[in-house]
Amino acid sequence: MKLKFYEKPVFINYILFVVNILLFISKLIFSSITNSLALQADAFDNLTDIVMVIAALMGIIYSKKKPNEKFPYGYYKIENIVALIISIFIFFTAYSIIFQSITEILAFYTGNVAKKMVISTSIFIFLVISLLISFILAIYLNRMGKRTKSPIIISEAKEKFLDIFISLSVVISFIGALFKIFFLDSIIGLIIALFIIKGGYDIFISSTKTLLDAVVDFEERTELHYLIGTYAKIKRIENLEIRSFGRYIFVEVIVTLNKDIPLSQIETMKKVISSEIKEKFPQIFKIIVITQTEEKEIIKVAAPLSNNEGLSSKLFVHYGESPFFALLYFKDGNLLEYDIIPNKFLQKEKRKGILISDWLSSERIDKIYLKKELKIGPRLIFEKSLIVVEITNFEKLNE
Repeated sequence: MKLKFYEKPVFINYILFVVNILLFISKLIFSSITNSLALQADAFDNLTDIVMVIAALMGIIYSKKKPNEKFPYGYYKIENIVALIISIFIFFTAYSIIFQSITEILAFYTGNVAKKMVISTSIFIFLVISLLISFILAIYLNRMGKRTKSPIIISEAKEKFLDIFISLSVVISFIGALFKIFFLDSIIGLIIALFIIKGGYDIFISSTKTLLDAVVDFEERTELHYLIGTYAKIKRIENLEIRSFGRYIFVEVIVTLNKDIPLSQIETMKKVISSEIKEKFPQIFKIIVITQTEEKEIIKVAAPLSNNEGLSSKLFVHYGESPFFALLYFKDGNLLEYDIIPNKFLQKEKRKGILISDWLSSERIDKIYLKKELKIGPRLIFEKSLIVVEITNFEKLNE
Protein backbone atom coordinates (compact mmCIF):
# COMPACT_ATOMS: atom_id res chain seq x y z
CA MET A 1 0.00 0.00 0.00
CA LYS A 2 1.50 3.30 -1.13
CA LEU A 3 0.88 6.11 1.35
CA LYS A 4 0.35 9.76 0.47
CA PHE A 5 2.74 12.26 2.07
CA TYR A 6 0.18 13.30 4.73
CA GLU A 7 -0.36 9.63 5.68
CA LYS A 8 3.29 8.82 6.33
CA PRO A 9 4.29 8.42 10.01
CA VAL A 10 7.22 10.86 9.71
CA PHE A 11 4.96 13.67 8.35
CA ILE A 12 2.27 12.97 10.98
CA ASN A 13 4.84 13.16 13.78
CA TYR A 14 6.30 16.42 12.46
CA ILE A 15 2.77 17.91 12.55
CA LEU A 16 2.27 16.55 16.08
CA PHE A 17 5.58 18.01 17.20
CA VAL A 18 4.78 21.52 15.92
CA VAL A 19 1.22 21.53 17.31
CA ASN A 20 2.27 20.20 20.73
CA ILE A 21 5.14 22.72 21.00
CA LEU A 22 2.74 25.59 20.21
CA LEU A 23 0.14 24.30 22.70
CA PHE A 24 2.78 23.77 25.40
CA ILE A 25 4.20 27.31 25.07
CA SER A 26 0.81 29.06 24.77
CA LYS A 27 -0.72 27.14 27.70
CA LEU A 28 2.32 27.90 29.83
CA ILE A 29 2.01 31.63 29.03
CA PHE A 30 -1.75 31.73 29.69
CA SER A 31 -1.36 29.74 32.92
CA SER A 32 1.09 32.38 34.14
CA ILE A 33 -1.26 35.23 33.17
CA THR A 34 -4.36 33.64 34.71
CA ASN A 35 -2.65 32.00 37.71
CA SER A 36 -4.28 28.69 36.71
CA LEU A 37 -2.60 25.57 38.05
CA ALA A 38 -4.86 23.31 35.96
CA LEU A 39 -3.77 25.04 32.76
CA GLN A 40 -0.12 24.78 33.82
CA ALA A 41 -0.61 21.03 34.41
CA ASP A 42 -2.31 20.74 31.00
CA ALA A 43 0.73 22.43 29.43
CA PHE A 44 3.06 19.83 30.94
CA ASP A 45 0.74 17.07 29.78
CA ASN A 46 1.50 18.37 26.28
CA LEU A 47 5.18 18.00 27.18
CA THR A 48 4.68 14.23 27.65
CA ASP A 49 3.17 14.19 24.14
CA ILE A 50 6.26 16.01 22.85
CA VAL A 51 8.45 13.31 24.41
CA MET A 52 6.46 10.60 22.62
CA VAL A 53 6.73 12.45 19.31
CA ILE A 54 10.51 12.98 19.69
CA ALA A 55 10.92 9.28 20.49
CA ALA A 56 8.80 8.30 17.47
CA LEU A 57 10.71 10.63 15.12
CA MET A 58 14.08 9.39 16.34
CA GLY A 59 12.91 5.81 15.92
CA ILE A 60 11.71 6.48 12.36
CA ILE A 61 14.90 8.38 11.40
CA TYR A 62 17.36 5.95 13.00
CA SER A 63 15.54 2.87 11.71
CA LYS A 64 16.94 3.83 8.29
CA LYS A 65 20.51 3.65 9.58
CA LYS A 66 22.00 0.23 9.04
CA PRO A 67 23.64 -1.68 11.92
CA ASN A 68 27.45 -1.83 11.86
CA GLU A 69 30.27 -3.53 13.77
CA LYS A 70 30.08 -1.09 16.69
CA PHE A 71 26.26 -1.11 16.81
CA PRO A 72 25.14 -4.56 15.57
CA TYR A 73 21.54 -3.93 16.71
CA GLY A 74 21.37 -0.43 15.20
CA TYR A 75 20.67 2.91 16.90
CA TYR A 76 17.13 2.23 18.05
CA LYS A 77 17.81 2.78 21.78
CA ILE A 78 18.70 6.46 21.29
CA GLU A 79 15.01 7.38 21.57
CA ASN A 80 14.83 5.54 24.90
CA ILE A 81 17.79 7.47 26.30
CA VAL A 82 16.14 10.78 25.34
CA ALA A 83 12.75 9.64 26.70
CA LEU A 84 14.31 8.51 29.99
CA ILE A 85 15.99 11.87 30.60
CA ILE A 86 12.81 13.85 29.84
CA SER A 87 10.64 11.48 31.94
CA ILE A 88 12.72 12.43 35.00
CA PHE A 89 12.06 16.11 34.24
CA ILE A 90 8.33 15.30 33.92
CA PHE A 91 8.36 13.71 37.41
CA PHE A 92 9.86 16.88 38.97
CA THR A 93 7.30 19.04 37.17
CA ALA A 94 4.39 16.84 38.32
CA TYR A 95 5.76 16.90 41.89
CA SER A 96 5.85 20.72 41.78
CA ILE A 97 2.23 20.92 40.54
CA ILE A 98 1.01 18.40 43.14
CA PHE A 99 2.78 20.27 45.95
CA GLN A 100 1.30 23.59 44.83
CA SER A 101 -2.20 22.08 44.39
CA ILE A 102 -2.21 20.58 47.88
CA THR A 103 -0.90 23.87 49.34
CA GLU A 104 -3.72 25.84 47.67
CA ILE A 105 -6.41 23.31 48.73
CA LEU A 106 -5.18 23.39 52.36
CA ALA A 107 -5.08 27.20 52.24
CA PHE A 108 -8.71 27.23 51.16
CA TYR A 109 -9.86 24.92 53.97
CA THR A 110 -7.78 26.62 56.69
CA GLY A 111 -9.10 30.03 55.71
CA ASN A 112 -5.73 31.46 54.67
CA VAL A 113 -5.26 33.76 51.68
CA ALA A 114 -7.65 32.51 49.00
CA LYS A 115 -6.41 31.80 45.52
CA LYS A 116 -7.37 34.30 42.78
CA MET A 117 -7.57 33.71 39.01
CA VAL A 118 -7.66 36.22 36.17
CA ILE A 119 -10.63 35.52 33.89
CA SER A 120 -11.21 37.13 30.48
CA THR A 121 -12.97 36.47 27.17
CA SER A 122 -9.63 35.90 25.43
CA ILE A 123 -8.72 33.00 27.75
CA PHE A 124 -12.02 31.23 26.98
CA ILE A 125 -11.48 31.74 23.25
CA PHE A 126 -7.98 30.25 23.61
CA LEU A 127 -9.31 27.27 25.61
CA VAL A 128 -12.00 26.54 22.99
CA ILE A 129 -9.46 26.81 20.15
CA SER A 130 -6.94 24.51 21.89
CA LEU A 131 -9.72 22.01 22.64
CA LEU A 132 -10.83 22.11 18.99
CA ILE A 133 -7.23 21.59 17.79
CA SER A 134 -6.85 18.54 20.07
CA PHE A 135 -10.17 17.12 18.82
CA ILE A 136 -9.29 17.57 15.10
CA LEU A 137 -5.83 16.11 15.71
CA ALA A 138 -7.30 13.08 17.54
CA ILE A 139 -9.71 12.37 14.66
CA TYR A 140 -6.87 12.75 12.10
CA LEU A 141 -4.56 10.41 14.07
CA ASN A 142 -7.35 7.86 14.52
CA ARG A 143 -8.04 7.78 10.76
CA MET A 144 -4.35 7.60 9.86
CA GLY A 145 -3.80 4.83 12.44
CA LYS A 146 -6.52 2.71 10.81
CA ARG A 147 -5.21 3.55 7.34
CA THR A 148 -1.52 2.86 7.98
CA LYS A 149 -1.96 0.23 10.76
CA SER A 150 1.05 1.90 12.41
CA PRO A 151 1.25 1.00 16.14
CA ILE A 152 3.01 4.36 16.77
CA ILE A 153 0.17 6.40 15.23
CA ILE A 154 -2.53 4.27 16.92
CA SER A 155 -0.96 4.82 20.37
CA GLU A 156 -0.63 8.57 19.68
CA ALA A 157 -4.32 8.72 18.70
CA LYS A 158 -5.33 7.15 22.04
CA GLU A 159 -3.10 9.63 23.88
CA LYS A 160 -4.65 12.58 22.04
CA PHE A 161 -8.20 11.49 22.98
CA LEU A 162 -7.05 11.55 26.63
CA ASP A 163 -5.75 15.11 26.04
CA ILE A 164 -9.27 16.16 25.02
CA PHE A 165 -10.58 15.01 28.40
CA ILE A 166 -7.79 16.88 30.22
CA SER A 167 -8.36 20.10 28.22
CA LEU A 168 -12.09 19.84 28.88
CA SER A 169 -11.44 19.60 32.63
CA VAL A 170 -9.39 22.82 32.39
CA VAL A 171 -12.37 24.56 30.78
CA ILE A 172 -14.51 23.36 33.73
CA SER A 173 -11.99 24.84 36.19
CA PHE A 174 -12.30 28.26 34.46
CA ILE A 175 -16.09 28.01 34.48
CA GLY A 176 -15.82 27.36 38.22
CA ALA A 177 -13.60 30.45 38.51
CA LEU A 178 -16.40 32.55 36.95
CA PHE A 179 -18.49 31.64 39.99
CA LYS A 180 -15.56 32.37 42.36
CA ILE A 181 -14.92 28.63 42.97
CA PHE A 182 -11.15 29.06 42.59
CA PHE A 183 -10.16 25.95 44.58
CA LEU A 184 -11.71 23.82 41.76
CA ASP A 185 -8.70 24.83 39.63
CA SER A 186 -6.34 23.40 42.28
CA ILE A 187 -8.28 20.12 42.45
CA ILE A 188 -8.28 19.72 38.65
CA GLY A 189 -4.58 20.64 38.56
CA LEU A 190 -3.93 17.86 41.08
CA ILE A 191 -5.88 15.31 38.99
CA ILE A 192 -4.07 16.27 35.79
CA ALA A 193 -0.71 16.04 37.60
CA LEU A 194 -1.56 12.41 38.46
CA PHE A 195 -2.18 11.74 34.75
CA ILE A 196 1.20 13.35 34.00
CA ILE A 197 2.89 11.05 36.54
CA LYS A 198 1.18 8.04 34.90
CA GLY A 199 2.44 9.16 31.46
CA GLY A 200 5.94 9.83 32.81
CA TYR A 201 5.97 6.47 34.62
CA ASP A 202 5.02 4.59 31.43
CA ILE A 203 7.81 6.36 29.51
CA PHE A 204 10.33 5.73 32.34
CA ILE A 205 9.52 2.00 32.73
CA SER A 206 9.41 1.34 28.97
CA SER A 207 12.74 3.13 28.41
CA THR A 208 14.43 1.47 31.41
CA LYS A 209 13.34 -2.02 30.34
CA THR A 210 14.65 -1.45 26.83
CA LEU A 211 17.98 -0.02 28.02
CA LEU A 212 18.42 -2.97 30.40
CA ASP A 213 17.70 -5.32 27.48
CA ALA A 214 14.69 -6.86 29.21
CA VAL A 215 12.74 -9.59 27.43
CA VAL A 216 9.40 -8.32 26.09
CA ASP A 217 6.10 -9.89 27.22
CA PHE A 218 5.05 -10.83 23.69
CA GLU A 219 1.37 -11.88 23.74
CA GLU A 220 1.72 -14.17 20.71
CA ARG A 221 4.88 -15.94 21.89
CA THR A 222 3.25 -19.40 21.80
CA GLU A 223 2.06 -18.92 18.21
CA LEU A 224 5.52 -17.67 17.19
CA HIS A 225 7.21 -20.67 18.85
CA TYR A 226 4.80 -23.05 17.06
CA LEU A 227 5.39 -21.40 13.65
CA ILE A 228 9.18 -21.80 13.92
CA GLY A 229 8.82 -25.39 15.18
CA THR A 230 6.78 -26.47 12.13
CA TYR A 231 9.86 -26.49 9.88
CA ALA A 232 10.77 -30.09 9.17
CA LYS A 233 14.55 -29.75 9.53
CA ILE A 234 14.40 -27.96 12.88
CA LYS A 235 14.99 -30.66 15.48
CA ARG A 236 14.28 -28.37 18.41
CA ILE A 237 14.18 -24.71 19.45
CA GLU A 238 16.95 -24.12 22.00
CA ASN A 239 16.06 -20.53 22.88
CA LEU A 240 13.59 -17.85 21.80
CA GLU A 241 14.12 -14.29 23.00
CA ILE A 242 11.97 -11.27 22.13
CA ARG A 243 13.45 -7.86 22.92
CA SER A 244 12.54 -4.25 22.34
CA PHE A 245 14.98 -1.78 20.77
CA GLY A 246 13.27 1.60 20.84
CA ARG A 247 9.81 1.05 19.39
CA TYR A 248 11.04 -1.97 17.42
CA ILE A 249 10.72 -5.63 18.38
CA PHE A 250 13.65 -7.95 17.69
CA VAL A 251 13.38 -11.74 17.75
CA GLU A 252 16.43 -13.90 18.32
CA VAL A 253 15.97 -17.66 18.03
CA ILE A 254 18.52 -20.47 18.38
CA VAL A 255 17.55 -23.72 16.63
CA THR A 256 19.20 -27.13 16.34
CA LEU A 257 19.20 -28.64 12.84
CA ASN A 258 20.11 -32.03 11.46
CA LYS A 259 23.79 -32.23 10.55
CA ASP A 260 23.16 -33.44 6.99
CA ILE A 261 21.70 -30.10 5.82
CA PRO A 262 23.87 -28.22 3.25
CA LEU A 263 24.88 -24.65 4.17
CA SER A 264 23.01 -23.19 1.17
CA GLN A 265 19.79 -24.79 2.41
CA ILE A 266 20.32 -23.40 5.90
CA GLU A 267 20.54 -19.85 4.49
CA THR A 268 17.39 -20.46 2.44
CA MET A 269 15.60 -21.72 5.54
CA LYS A 270 16.60 -18.60 7.51
CA LYS A 271 15.17 -16.32 4.81
CA VAL A 272 11.93 -18.32 4.58
CA ILE A 273 11.45 -18.33 8.37
CA SER A 274 12.11 -14.56 8.61
CA SER A 275 9.73 -13.83 5.75
CA GLU A 276 6.89 -15.91 7.22
CA ILE A 277 7.33 -14.47 10.73
CA LYS A 278 7.19 -10.88 9.41
CA GLU A 279 4.11 -11.73 7.36
CA LYS A 280 2.24 -13.22 10.31
CA PHE A 281 3.62 -10.86 12.97
CA PRO A 282 4.08 -7.44 11.25
CA GLN A 283 4.94 -5.79 14.59
CA ILE A 284 8.26 -7.70 14.60
CA PHE A 285 10.94 -5.55 12.99
CA LYS A 286 13.91 -7.93 12.75
CA ILE A 287 14.45 -11.69 13.11
CA ILE A 288 17.84 -13.20 13.91
CA VAL A 289 18.04 -16.98 13.37
CA ILE A 290 21.08 -18.72 14.87
CA THR A 291 21.57 -22.34 13.82
CA GLN A 292 23.55 -25.19 15.31
CA THR A 293 23.73 -28.69 13.84
CA GLU A 294 23.40 -32.10 15.36
CA GLU A 295 23.98 -35.54 13.86
CA LYS A 296 20.68 -37.15 12.97
CA GLU A 297 20.45 -40.76 14.11
CA ILE A 298 17.52 -41.83 11.95
CA ILE A 299 17.23 -40.84 8.27
CA LYS A 300 13.74 -41.02 6.76
CA VAL A 301 13.46 -41.66 3.01
CA ALA A 302 10.38 -41.77 0.74
CA ALA A 303 9.71 -43.16 -2.75
CA PRO A 304 6.60 -43.50 -5.00
CA LEU A 305 5.67 -47.12 -5.85
CA SER A 306 3.55 -48.80 -8.53
CA ASN A 307 2.72 -51.85 -6.35
CA ASN A 308 3.00 -53.24 -2.84
CA GLU A 309 5.44 -56.14 -2.94
CA GLY A 310 7.65 -55.21 -0.03
CA LEU A 311 11.25 -54.34 -0.92
CA SER A 312 10.66 -55.80 -4.39
CA SER A 313 8.09 -53.08 -5.16
CA LYS A 314 8.73 -51.08 -8.32
CA LEU A 315 9.33 -47.30 -8.33
CA PHE A 316 6.55 -45.39 -10.13
CA VAL A 317 7.30 -42.72 -12.73
CA HIS A 318 4.33 -40.38 -12.21
CA TYR A 319 4.61 -38.88 -8.71
CA GLY A 320 1.01 -37.69 -8.26
CA GLU A 321 -0.52 -40.86 -9.78
CA SER A 322 1.57 -43.24 -7.67
CA PRO A 323 -0.66 -45.92 -6.03
CA PHE A 324 1.69 -46.34 -3.04
CA PHE A 325 4.49 -44.59 -1.16
CA ALA A 326 7.31 -46.22 0.76
CA LEU A 327 8.75 -44.72 3.95
CA LEU A 328 12.13 -46.17 4.88
CA TYR A 329 14.10 -45.61 8.10
CA PHE A 330 17.91 -45.83 8.04
CA LYS A 331 20.54 -45.69 10.78
CA ASP A 332 24.24 -45.57 9.93
CA GLY A 333 23.38 -46.64 6.38
CA ASN A 334 21.43 -49.71 7.51
CA LEU A 335 17.70 -50.16 6.92
CA LEU A 336 15.84 -50.41 10.23
CA GLU A 337 12.26 -50.69 9.01
CA TYR A 338 9.90 -49.57 6.29
CA ASP A 339 6.20 -48.91 5.62
CA ILE A 340 4.28 -49.00 2.36
CA ILE A 341 1.26 -46.68 2.48
CA PRO A 342 -1.53 -46.27 -0.12
CA ASN A 343 -1.72 -42.87 -1.81
CA LYS A 344 -4.75 -41.30 -0.07
CA PHE A 345 -4.85 -38.49 -2.63
CA LEU A 346 -5.02 -40.77 -5.69
CA GLN A 347 -8.71 -40.04 -6.35
CA LYS A 348 -8.26 -36.26 -6.12
CA GLU A 349 -8.84 -34.52 -9.45
CA LYS A 350 -6.59 -31.52 -8.79
CA ARG A 351 -3.43 -30.59 -6.84
CA LYS A 352 -2.40 -34.21 -6.15
CA GLY A 353 1.31 -33.41 -6.25
CA ILE A 354 0.98 -30.48 -3.83
CA LEU A 355 -1.18 -32.48 -1.39
CA ILE A 356 1.30 -35.39 -1.41
CA SER A 357 4.26 -33.03 -0.88
CA ASP A 358 2.47 -31.38 2.07
CA TRP A 359 1.80 -34.81 3.56
CA LEU A 360 5.39 -36.04 3.13
CA SER A 361 6.70 -32.77 4.63
CA SER A 362 4.45 -33.29 7.66
CA GLU A 363 5.97 -36.79 7.95
CA ARG A 364 9.36 -35.01 8.27
CA ILE A 365 11.12 -37.04 5.60
CA ASP A 366 14.74 -36.16 4.82
CA LYS A 367 14.94 -37.38 1.23
CA ILE A 368 12.76 -38.62 -1.64
CA TYR A 369 13.77 -40.69 -4.67
CA LEU A 370 11.89 -39.96 -7.91
CA LYS A 371 12.02 -41.21 -11.50
CA LYS A 372 11.45 -37.74 -13.03
CA GLU A 373 11.53 -34.05 -12.12
CA LEU A 374 8.63 -32.56 -10.14
CA LYS A 375 6.37 -29.73 -11.21
CA ILE A 376 7.06 -26.34 -9.60
CA GLY A 377 4.35 -26.53 -6.89
CA PRO A 378 5.40 -29.83 -5.24
CA ARG A 379 9.08 -28.97 -5.76
CA LEU A 380 8.78 -25.64 -3.91
CA ILE A 381 7.15 -27.37 -0.93
CA PHE A 382 10.12 -29.75 -0.67
CA GLU A 383 12.59 -26.88 -1.06
CA LYS A 384 10.90 -24.93 1.73
CA SER A 385 11.07 -27.98 4.02
CA LEU A 386 14.71 -28.61 3.00
CA ILE A 387 13.85 -32.11 1.72
CA VAL A 388 16.43 -33.50 -0.71
CA VAL A 389 14.91 -34.62 -4.05
CA GLU A 390 17.03 -37.15 -5.93
CA ILE A 391 16.25 -38.30 -9.48
CA THR A 392 17.21 -41.95 -9.87
CA ASN A 393 17.35 -44.76 -12.44
CA PHE A 394 16.57 -47.38 -9.78
CA GLU A 395 13.74 -49.70 -10.75
CA LYS A 396 13.00 -51.39 -7.43
CA LEU A 397 12.79 -50.31 -3.81
CA ASN A 398 15.50 -52.71 -2.64
CA GLU A 399 18.03 -50.86 -4.82
